[in-house]
Amino acid sequence: MTQSIDDIKAILGAAPEFSIEDIEPTLPLILVKTELSSATISPFGAQVCKWAPTDHPPVLYLSPKAALDTSKPIRGGIPICWPWFNKHPENPDLPSHGIARTRFWTLVSAETNGRSAKLIFNLTSDEETKKLFPHDFDLTVTIHIGDKLRVVLKQKNTGEEPFKVSSALHSYLSVGDTDRIMVEGLKGSHYVDCLLPADAEEVYQEGALPIDEHIDRIYKSMSSVLIRDLDRQRSVFIDKAGSRTTVVWNPWVNQSKKLKDLPDRDYREFVCIEPANAGSDMPTLYPNGSHTLETTIGLRPLT
Repeated sequence: MTQSIDDIKAILGAAPEFSIEDIEPTLPLILVKTELSSATISPFGAQVCKWAPTDHPPVLYLSPKAALDTSKPIRGGIPICWPWFNKHPENPDLPSHGIARTRFWTLVSAETNGRSAKLIFNLTSDEETKKLFPHDFDLTVTIHIGDKLRVVLKQKNTGEEPFKVSSALHSYLSVGDTDRIMVEGLKGSHYVDCLLPADAEEVYQEGALPIDEHIDRIYKSMSSVLIRDLDRQRSVFIDKAGSRTTVVWNPWVNQSKKLKDLPDRDYREFVCIEPANAGSDMPTLYPNGSHTLETTIGLRPLT
């Protein structure tokens, strides 16, 4: 960890909306509690782990078995996948989902007006990152915490050669029970089913999407998504920008049993809806060029 807890506390200042929870000596968590909502953020991965509007159940799912000791990525919340999504396209020995979610980011600033808050984190290339991704980069993630949660990832090429990037804001959305939800907003789009052979044809989404099996799909869609949750009598919306693909994932029964940091039956408590640049949607970052990927998550009445 390059930034000390004292440095983080100095940036957070004396505002009562901010505090530090030192769960492990190596991993402080930043707690944010405003009039409108609360959140927990980890500098490890610049990851929003929890978020909920005041007096509402959680909107983000965090596994009760999630590793909070930096030994592995944190299971839940919004991991940042960058600069590749899923397996590396050329070297399967490299870490899945890239390097951003397993690096300590630097807290640059934190501000609050009592009702909402904003935190900014930064990650830049160094000799360690270049062992896995041989390019110079500068990443900034801005986290807005209010009646909605907004996460903005700006990616900049600070080197002299262009490179392609694939990324995702891997959002775990908490639900009452997957048996009683419906995912809307993807009707009419085509998707790549990642559970089929690589040469399989794209599939057309004909209607709303139930979550009733192992799902790992990359939808070619620029639309917002809505989760209608009958158990909790609410809808969760996921808006996005800078993204032409949306990933939908749920491990279901068999895959859940293989994930040691996920309780066997917790697949029923979340669905991942991920604003992404995945599959063929890979922006090229030219020298001094940048790309911004963002998501906004919030609640609406169930209609």
